[in-house]
Amino acid sequence: MTVDWSDSPQAEGERDQAARTLAEAVATGRLSLADHEARLEAVFAAKTPAELQAVTADLPALPVKRSGLYRAVDAYQIVIIGGTVQRTGRFTIGRFCSVTAVFGRVDLDLRAAVPSQREIDLTIRGVASRVSIIAPRWWSLNDKVLVLGMSRTVPDREAERTDPVLRLRGACVGGSLHVSQA
Repeated sequence: MTVDWSDSPQAEGERDQAARTLAEAVATGRLSLADHEARLEAVFAAKTPAELQAVTADLPALPVKRSGLYRAVDAYQIVIIGGTVQRTGRFTIGRFCSVTAVFGRVDLDLRAAVPSQREIDLTIRGVASRVSIIAPRWWSLNDKVLVLGMSRTVPDREAERTDPVLRLRGACVGGSLHVSQA
């Protein structure tokens, strides 16, 4: 028996993310309104994950923001050199993710995030930066980040059989790491 992906909750979350990506592309001038309308129709007509991914795959990259020397954000990585990145709201977070911050600040709020799989490995690399992560209360948390600076984290919590598992790894030299659950 084949499961129809297009009617699943995962498809709904991925369609929402694709629609947000298209809206952001229009707002930043990377996509015309006419192209946006056509692509949005394709998002809601997609029957497979590959069809959905093809709608946004050829979008031009985001321009570098003036708030930092360099900034990149997607489902699998956050990179900031100088400046600030704030990621919140409903977005898909990949199985293997990384946060790299050099002389910057990263605020990552996972309370509305949609995990692509049950287990998420988040590698944190920080140099003279502030990294703040808020995870949902029902997620399991395993923190193995070496911090040479200020650190404030919640105690590790073992997972129930169906709860998502967030594993934090890496190092922060200087700066701080703040991990909480809400």
